[in-house]
Amino acid sequence: MVANGTPREPAPQVILQPPGLVPLATMGERIVQFDWARTSLGPLPRWPASLRIAVDMMHLSPFPCAVVWGPDLSVIHNDRYRALRPVAPDALGMAFDTLWRDVWPALGPWVFKALEGRSSFVEDPPLRIVCGEESELLWCAFGYAPLHDELGNVAGFLHTVIETAASVEAHRHWREQAQGFERQVEQHVLEREQFWQLSRDAMMSVTPDLKVQAANPAWYRVLGWSEEQVRGTPVLELVHPADRAEVQVAVSGFLQYSNTEQLETRLRHRDGHYHWFRWSARFDGRLLTAVGRDISEDREEAARQSKALMRNHERLEVVGQLAGGMGHEMNNLLSGIGGSLELLQRRLQEGRLERVDAYVEVARDSVQRAMELTHRLLAFSHHQPLAPKPLDFNRQLRLSEPLLRSALGAEMRLHWQLDVAPWAVSLDVPQLENALINLCTNAREACLGRGNVTLCSVNKRLTACFPDENGLPPGDYVALHVEDDGHGMPAADIAKAFEPFFTTKPVGRGSGLGLSMVYGFVGQSGGYVWIESAPNQGTRVSMLFPRCHDPVLEAPEPPQLAQGMAQGERVLLVDDELGLRGVMVEYLTERGFRVTEVGDANSALERFRHDGPFDLVITDIGLPGGFSGRQVAKAMRMQLPQQKILFITGYADQPIEAQLLEQPGTALMNKPFPLAQLADQALRMLEG
Repeated sequence: MVANGTPREPAPQVILQPPGLVPLATMGERIVQFDWARTSLGPLPRWPASLRIAVDMMHLSPFPCAVVWGPDLSVIHNDRYRALRPVAPDALGMAFDTLWRDVWPALGPWVFKALEGRSSFVEDPPLRIVCGEESELLWCAFGYAPLHDELGNVAGFLHTVIETAASVEAHRHWREQAQGFERQVEQHVLEREQFWQLSRDAMMSVTPDLKVQAANPAWYRVLGWSEEQVRGTPVLELVHPADRAEVQVAVSGFLQYSNTEQLETRLRHRDGHYHWFRWSARFDGRLLTAVGRDISEDREEAARQSKALMRNHERLEVVGQLAGGMGHEMNNLLSGIGGSLELLQRRLQEGRLERVDAYVEVARDSVQRAMELTHRLLAFSHHQPLAPKPLDFNRQLRLSEPLLRSALGAEMRLHWQLDVAPWAVSLDVPQLENALINLCTNAREACLGRGNVTLCSVNKRLTACFPDENGLPPGDYVALHVEDDGHGMPAADIAKAFEPFFTTKPVGRGSGLGLSMVYGFVGQSGGYVWIESAPNQGTRVSMLFPRCHDPVLEAPEPPQLAQGMAQGERVLLVDDELGLRGVMVEYLTERGFRVTEVGDANSALERFRHDGPFDLVITDIGLPGGFSGRQVAKAMRMQLPQQKILFITGYADQPIEAQLLEQPGTALMNKPFPLAQLADQALRMLEG
């Protein structure tokens, strides 16, 4: 020690006592019990996290140390620091300049440097201070390390005191510890600042009155605001109105009970839309610090999956309705067929021929209705085989006028509002006519047989997806509107109108497949269909068909039925259904054809190579043997390019290529069909 300027041997001092002699908890308890509300620091529960961290680390210091904080430079110290000042046995809450007023001229400049953000360790020359109640003199070195708040501003400094009268080795040891401790404090503050700046999660500090005090860069990046726009703004103004009550309850829990439950809520982006966040928060007594993970994409994905499940559920309901309706309709038709055949068999066994024609007619009528039913179901499922070709839309609609007037009846008036120069479309003509007939039939029912129907065609250019991103892409389309002035439809019926077997007609008046067939045909043609209606305001069914840029051919002559007989032309028939193949062979033979029959693709190609040539090949599209009817046709035409081919099918999982159907000597028939139509089509192809 140094006394009266004369060196003497070091003596034990209170500041050098081993840690175990003065429990650290003693000073901690005094800090907790101290009335900080009468200082500029405010009540202890409201201290910021940066101040709490600095005080906690100050307690761990093995040498006299104090945290000096706030505008009044309030002092928070450990036990060893308390023994340094005889004027204040307990300096908690005192102003630093008051506590050290006897040596303030020497300390003041270094304090100001610390408050400017510069660290200092002043040991040369050491400062002589009066220590303890006995006014003992000590030579000491002082350390000043700036401390920063949450915003990075200097809010105080860490003050350390080291006695320099000890041995050189002890002095070096204490100095290294002091500097190391100061570095730990600075590093901790720096790491916290880096975490605040670099975190991918949004972070924000909110005052107890729920105003935004600060936010990190990630928060501003996600929500698009600037610091000037939101600083001091009530946070509830940024919260989605539907979430505000929940946020207020959650914040109250954070402030009063330090709840740790997570909260999901929406914050408004600068552009007006909202982002979903999952927040965790902690209240340090002064500020509520919240960390939020942007979960907007997760919630959107969950919503998409939910919608997909809902669509699957609705699709299952439609399938159930379809199965029930199909079973009901087919049972009725099969009952008519079976009963007629049973009576026909009884009459033939009895040798009686009366009413045989009537039984046959009932069976044929039931078969015809079953054929129409299956065609409509295939159209709804988008598996109806189509043979589209470029059309002059207005010309085709006018050609269909006799069919439409027949469907409407004598007391319905048909009006035309056709575009003067509509774009061409590529459609299957029979299916288009079938769709229009169904729409006209529905219109007649809605008008109770007396009313008006208007057909309107107009070119339509879409500049965005219609009706949403999952609908038609932008491009050129031709719209066809079929409008009536009937009783209209409520919204609930419109939502189900395209479902198979849904009908508002009395039992026995409709199968509920007309609009579902229209829906399937338009969709399979690459278009979109929708209904606009209201009770007592009529109904308008609108269809959009893609524009076709291929040249439109001249109107063909209407086909003439060839009810004649063949002259022994050779036909190769390819079909895997043994019973159907048998009756087709028998009927074609009766009509004068020489028929060679096979049941699979490989046999067909072998017969074609070894038993050809054939005047006509009739082939099903779906065949066993590893090849489809399309592939069989292509292989045959590689050997004989002019080979005439008639495709027959009841189902097509892939559409037939337009180039294949457009080749001369090619036609398509959809099962089921009358045998007479098959023979007539074969004769027309052979005559062409």
